[in-house]
Amino acid sequence: MKSLARRINKYIYYGWVIVFISAVGLFFSAPGQTYSISVFKNIYQEEFNVSSSMMSLGYTLATILSGSLLVIIGRFVDNYGQRLMMMIVGILLALTTFYHSFVINVAMIFSGFFFLRFFGQGSMTLIPHSLVPQWFEKKRALALSLETFGALIATMTVPAFNYWLITQVGWQNAWRVWGVVLLVVFVPMTYILVVNKPSDIGLTIDNGKIKNDEDAKKDAQKLEDESFTLKGALQTKEFWMIGLMGTVVPLFSTGVTFHFFDMMALRNVSNAHASFIIGLIAFPAFFMPFVARLLIDRYPMKYIFFGALIMIFLAMIWLAFFVNGVISAVGFILFYGVAVAVKMVTLNTIWPTYFGRKYLGSIRGATTVFMVLSTALGPLPLGIAYDLTGSFNIAIYIMMGHALIAMLFALSIRRPHKVQTELE
Repeated sequence: MKSLARRINKYIYYGWVIVFISAVGLFFSAPGQTYSISVFKNIYQEEFNVSSSMMSLGYTLATILSGSLLVIIGRFVDNYGQRLMMMIVGILLALTTFYHSFVINVAMIFSGFFFLRFFGQGSMTLIPHSLVPQWFEKKRALALSLETFGALIATMTVPAFNYWLITQVGWQNAWRVWGVVLLVVFVPMTYILVVNKPSDIGLTIDNGKIKNDEDAKKDAQKLEDESFTLKGALQTKEFWMIGLMGTVVPLFSTGVTFHFFDMMALRNVSNAHASFIIGLIAFPAFFMPFVARLLIDRYPMKYIFFGALIMIFLAMIWLAFFVNGVISAVGFILFYGVAVAVKMVTLNTIWPTYFGRKYLGSIRGATTVFMVLSTALGPLPLGIAYDLTGSFNIAIYIMMGHALIAMLFALSIRRPHKVQTELE
């Protein structure tokens, strides 16, 4: 594995291979993502006679429980490395998809939701996000932007693919297809291609040049000096404010995605059209990350974050008042996709920039809790609003208020200084 990496590095910096395999990892987080699970939601409700509110509650509780345990995965990543943990998580996610193909009651569905969220949406996003920054500093924003292409491709294709699979082979076999692909494709790729950090193959961050022992010690000391421990990061207000700012998109996106087919049915959009439209959220992100990178290199990240939040707020207004058919639904999803793309690149860049790389696994594990908890809460208010009023708008209004609060936070953050926080 290491010898292969060294041979490849003669032709191209191996960090770009890491970006590729991290993108593949994000793609294969799909079985645990809401855009994938939402295709099965109405099938479960009809087959097991479950209300929208109850299904949302089970999904919320499963996601909250999985999010509360993600810090453990972060510590395992720091202790055992991304390569081993990515393989283990890939195998466990595959087993989870097989489990989901055999559910026969609501309890099994909800427990299956927990494992899908923990190994898929949580662990399979945390690990790649902590791996890429180990290999890049000067081009970190670009590398993280390219890494997200795996998630974008999954978002665009998986809902329609799941819908097609279900119509062709049934929902049980659809889950089994995912399990086989994870075991046959993803796990072997991880074993062959993943290297935890440049020093494991005699390289250094960014340029890939071999350094002598003295330079290596200086690099290690520099890494130590600029890196917050998890305890140190928790002592900064920026950790909490950025974490809370980052909850706006998961809360809204997961809620809308989980109820997307019901939401579109109220707006004269068929299930077949909805399965295609839902994936369009990823389309703007194929070019917006490069725009976001140019902005990040030129302007303070907090202002870029603020701008993205304004766009998200406007998208909420669009959904609540102006979506009434296929064309307006496509317009909404594309506009919202632009905002999400800018926000995600900024968020993924700000954590290693503000808190360093050495303990990034633990820190991202802790920050992922924000994301998972917000995704957990997203479907519930929308489900309750729909069951009580036949509309989703009341819940959307509440989420608008959440976005306004996050805008105020965005203007208040600044890069923390380790010397002032960890010595106090």
